[in-house]
Amino acid sequence: MLSTLKNIFWHLPQAIFWNLYYGRPSRKLTLIGVTGTDGKTSTCTLLQKLLENNGLKCGIISTITSPGLHTTSPPPKLLQKIFADYQRSDFTHVVCEITSHALSQYRYFGTHFKVSLITNITHEHLDYHKTMDNYVRTKAKLFTQSDVAILNRDDDHYQDISQLIHIPQITYGIKNKSDFTAQKVKLTSKQLSFTVNNQRLITNSNYYYQTYNILAALAAYHQLNLDPSIFSKTIRHFPSSKGRREIVENDLGLKTIIDFAHTTNALTNTLSSLRKTSKGRLIVIFGATGGRDPSKRPLMGQAVSKIADIAIVTADDTREERIENINQQIISGFDPKQSQKIDPEHPEITNPNKFHYADIPNRQDAFNLAVALAKTGDTIIACGKGHESSILHGKTDYPWSEAEAFRTAFRLKNEHV
Repeated sequence: MLSTLKNIFWHLPQAIFWNLYYGRPSRKLTLIGVTGTDGKTSTCTLLQKLLENNGLKCGIISTITSPGLHTTSPPPKLLQKIFADYQRSDFTHVVCEITSHALSQYRYFGTHFKVSLITNITHEHLDYHKTMDNYVRTKAKLFTQSDVAILNRDDDHYQDISQLIHIPQITYGIKNKSDFTAQKVKLTSKQLSFTVNNQRLITNSNYYYQTYNILAALAAYHQLNLDPSIFSKTIRHFPSSKGRREIVENDLGLKTIIDFAHTTNALTNTLSSLRKTSKGRLIVIFGATGGRDPSKRPLMGQAVSKIADIAIVTADDTREERIENINQQIISGFDPKQSQKIDPEHPEITNPNKFHYADIPNRQDAFNLAVALAKTGDTIIACGKGHESSILHGKTDYPWSEAEAFRTAFRLKNEHV
């Protein structure tokens, strides 16, 4: 109740004021809205590249364009300034990554979207929304500001959100028949390919879940009446996003990756694809943010333990929670009969048939241990921080780089070879 009152009497007036202050700049732009639990940034990045390849001047507002804010959708003052700057610089289109918090707090009040899409809705942000029903209803608010809604037909909450929308709907999916249905999906160590509406699409981003992001972008692309041939050419080399499936090169014979995956769904999808396309062991470095929904932590642990060979549980943005408590909540999701704890002092894998894990509070130490344990041909993926350049402990942001953490670990291993 208090949060609702704050949204109406604090956040909404700010949104109205800054919208008017900057002269309602979004009205002079064509906006594409992207919401969902996972996949928003990748889909936004792809859409921006597609529009640019069609000769359009297209901006983007997303997680990777809001460094240091620890938020995806900027507050109204900054948001309207960004729109105004884009408009003055003769941009015609803007792709917007929109969170449930932004919708709840009216940050995009006064804006209208040519087309909006939703990637998926899974367990997340229940510390704020309290129930999944509230979360779904908040996501649906985006479509009250849009001309067309693009929905994931395979999502568990498709029926719920579809019933809340009163504008034309277009669907995409793999399992359920939709307007854009992927068929003959094939995943190899080098590429992902599938057929949709008699067109074969191929991309070098070989993660199964990428099929959904491409389908969502394709549905939006069709609504914008752009050149179909440019779509297939663009996705062949999927546009990279910092901290998303980012490879860190090394001379140790390891595949080392940085990814932003920080939900149960994202971890499951990312690790499942890596399991199918990796030859060696799969090692995961991950944690959970403090001050956020604790109920998801055991679910994250359970998901990782079912797919990975080794997990190093460590710090993410702990905020004002104790890292020991956060890590134990994650570890409670591991099956004790199938799991074996690693002693950091004597890090040996004694039973290769079991899932092994270590509890390492310091994130750099976690990287060091993961690389030390890895053998030629293994894959290490660091999840959760992605592109972020700081890590939040207490109320202090400390400089941080996942890539540099890997490079430090590589140097240490080379020194001991």
